[in-house]
Amino acid sequence: MDDITITPGEAAGTIRRVLRSETHLIESHLLRLEGDARRRRFGHDVSDHFIHTYALHGADLGNLTFGYFCDGEIRAIAELRQSGRAFGHTAEVAFSVERPYSGKGIGTQLMGRIIRAARNRGLQHLLLVCLRDNVKMQAIARHYGADLKIEDGSIVAAIIRKHADYESYASEFLDDRMVFMQAAFDWQTRLARMN
Repeated sequence: MDDITITPGEAAGTIRRVLRSETHLIESHLLRLEGDARRRRFGHDVSDHFIHTYALHGADLGNLTFGYFCDGEIRAIAELRQSGRAFGHTAEVAFSVERPYSGKGIGTQLMGRIIRAARNRGLQHLLLVCLRDNVKMQAIARHYGADLKIEDGSIVAAIIRKHADYESYASEFLDDRMVFMQAAFDWQTRLARMN
């Protein structure tokens, strides 16, 4: 969370892996995206039904989703989805950030988590496809040394990272040790808001 800018009076959030039992929170987040943000996330307009079906697969084998949690709700996500067969060498990366949380460095932090996770799983290529007008996503990709190309009217960012090392394994291990405790706190926060 080093680079996330929080304004006075705003609740601080945490970035962590989204558990399989929390895919409904992915759906809620994606449904809250406004029309333009939703189009940028998926590259075209999508229905609520599409989002429901899509969110159910967020925790499938080979997929990994990190979320920015604030007050128990997901406000931004980064997804690592295996291309083709699971456990290959290439994965697709996708991001979405709700408007009130945009421009605070959350997307950059999420990208860092995705890159670390990809390195630790032996992935050699990460592909990020975004619309030409999505300059924020292009800036995040450039921040991590991506090679940007225009293909079929979209921007394709190829990110090739170095191999995993002790530091990347250890930092992911430590983060994973905290996931269930943080998930319990997020669940309690949501429960308290309902009462």
